[in-house]
Amino acid sequence: MTGLPDVIELDLLEEATRLWAGAQSARAAADDDIVALCESLDLGLHAAEIFVIRLLQPVRDRFPATIGLQLELPNPEVEPNRDGMTIPHTLQFHDIVDLLSAESLKCVSPGMHRGWEDRRFSCRRSRVTAQAAICVTLDASDQSDLLVLAAYRNRLFRYPPPVRIVPSEIEDAYGALDRLVERLQGAKSAEQE
Repeated sequence: MTGLPDVIELDLLEEATRLWAGAQSARAAADDDIVALCESLDLGLHAAEIFVIRLLQPVRDRFPATIGLQLELPNPEVEPNRDGMTIPHTLQFHDIVDLLSAESLKCVSPGMHRGWEDRRFSCRRSRVTAQAAICVTLDASDQSDLLVLAAYRNRLFRYPPPVRIVPSEIEDAYGALDRLVERLQGAKSAEQE
């Protein structure tokens, strides 16, 4: 048995790809295993977050400062006092859904749009920037399904029980995540063009 190397450094694309593969593996076992269903949800949404953050890196200075700061990447070293006590303020899945939603759709992450600009204007401007950078726009149906997944993830991983899980709701909404990740995997960042 060889074991893991002494140090492993993961980059954005490598980590997102690894997480997505893990989500797909867990999903294959999710029909009769609640742990696998929850694992596929968490891994899949985190993979999508990382894919989007990676693609928005080259244009982070085009966003308002509040969003640009959330796109900054940390140093790779793990610092127990810093990382164990503070959750970095980075784009969350619902923020990503907001940025990729069609311009005409309701802003679903108004807290992300703060500062001197009107929130509706800031939301619209940030959406145009994100969608121009990666050429992915969510329609109302995909936005709704992805928010269902975000809601389940938050309830399962960020709150204590009790929670009522309806596996068919997760499975029905998962197609939107499949479509989103497929489009993100095919997207090219401005840096790659």
